Amino acid sequence: MNRGLGLWLVWAAVGFAVLVLTAWPLGWLAYGSLRTADGLGFGRYLELFQRFSFAGVLINSWVFALGTTVFAMAVGTVLAVLVARTDIPGKPAIRLVTVLAFVSPPWLTAMAYVFLASPNAGILNVVIHGLVGVKPFDVHSMTGMIVVSGLFLYSFVFLTVESALASVDGSYEEAARIAGARMATVLMRVTLPLVTPALVTAGVFSLIIAWGLFATPAILGMPARIYVFATQLYLFLNAFPPRLELAAAMGMIFCLTAALLGLAIYLVRRPGAAGRYAVIVGKGRRPALMSLGLWRWPALLLTWGVSTLAVFLPFAVIGFMSVNTAWFGDLSLANLSFENYVYVLTQYPNTARVIGNTLAIAAVETAMVLAVALGVAYLAARSDLPGREALKGLATYTVLVPSVAFVTGVLWSWIRPPFALYGTLAIIILAQAARSLPIAVRNLADGFRQLDPALEEAARIAGAGRLRVFGRVVLPLLRLVALSTGTIVFLSALRDLNTPLFLGAGSADTLTLAVTIFLFWGEGRQGESAAFTFVLLALTLAVFLPLYRREPKVQ
Repeated sequence: MNRGLGLWLVWAAVGFAVLVLTAWPLGWLAYGSLRTADGLGFGRYLELFQRFSFAGVLINSWVFALGTTVFAMAVGTVLAVLVARTDIPGKPAIRLVTVLAFVSPPWLTAMAYVFLASPNAGILNVVIHGLVGVKPFDVHSMTGMIVVSGLFLYSFVFLTVESALASVDGSYEEAARIAGARMATVLMRVTLPLVTPALVTAGVFSLIIAWGLFATPAILGMPARIYVFATQLYLFLNAFPPRLELAAAMGMIFCLTAALLGLAIYLVRRPGAAGRYAVIVGKGRRPALMSLGLWRWPALLLTWGVSTLAVFLPFAVIGFMSVNTAWFGDLSLANLSFENYVYVLTQYPNTARVIGNTLAIAAVETAMVLAVALGVAYLAARSDLPGREALKGLATYTVLVPSVAFVTGVLWSWIRPPFALYGTLAIIILAQAARSLPIAVRNLADGFRQLDPALEEAARIAGAGRLRVFGRVVLPLLRLVALSTGTIVFLSALRDLNTPLFLGAGSADTLTLAVTIFLFWGEGRQGESAAFTFVLLALTLAVFLPLYRREPKVQ
């Protein structure tokens, strides 16, 4: 009786936490979108289209999101196939560079390409104009936004698809090759169809992530008056007075669209359809890697060309900007010094507060997410309580909601008494925790599926209570999964710009490194912004690299 009561208390506590983190903001977002001066209605939706050219924003958002997704899918899938299915050399290095692209903040690439490809003063345009009299690049355009965002997002596609390819039974491809199929035919007719669920997941989530991107459209699009979903929401929330109802209506439109995409994932991955893609079997074996022959070196050039454009070149440019004391496009060696680092580390009055806020948010968020996710995953895997699957779904649905839309819902839910948290660190932590909860629940649920319940049964037969079994048996066995999950959540919190920018109310008490970098850039202080970016990178790599070295590498 006591054990059963204890499990119900855990269910109640975890359920309450999930409701507060995820359901409460979405409910307020729906309410805010319907609120008008005369009560509830659809007036705000009509106002969007009649007064604010929302149709143009909607078109721009779809063009940007679809273009970014297509670019990222093409690049990420090609690189994933090369690493997982061919004899291309240097695979561990390729994986590492791709992961670095994923953990790096997206605005780093945008800032670097402003330096390189601004239409008038970008270094590449200046050099080419001096040679042939034309300036071919314009990063402040829809094409520039798509390419730069794709260079960030391709890494997500790579990690998703390469992981799926590494697990696929290779006998199907071997059979196709024995039947005389060429390499390209095997890839297009056998290999890629076998990982259709991973491709659909990568594509849908890339689209949702692209909708929620703010830094890249803000840095590249807003100077050219190209507005997408995230930047238009930012303008609504920073208007005087803030247009909260319009922001909520816009957020709901994109939430409903994302729900349709979530349905697409379900249709592909539902139990009835999953059997068609059951390609990890007991008698399976890894396929012989396909020999690229003479194509090996062009493939290697392509791979490292993407790595250069996505990682090496942006890092080098931001590094140069951080030690340049003149205008960011000046290449004179006379302007190089560590003055920007001296300022941001010793002279800027808010440095300690900014770094402290960033680390505090990340640490508290990580602890909160791990605690709630462990509860959700445990109840789903080790209990037969009613509603456990619904609880898991409620904890993970936010992955389908564009980040800025969800942040708008969080603002609505905590802006008024008695829970007036707007402009505090608490509201930032709550919003970021809700956004990170899905990946934590998924990872820990996968960890529970790998644990044989017999181990826990043996401990209970020996007289250990459920709590003791959890602490002495389950947690030690899940420590590596929990460590990697906590690291992912922590890194995500370090680089998050949308949440503290939208919910911090512009207060110095809520400044983070990401917000400070963005504000410095907007003020034309590119060198100091770049220096702070490298401080953030140093924190990111200090957390990431030790864990990466501990993970086993699959050749």
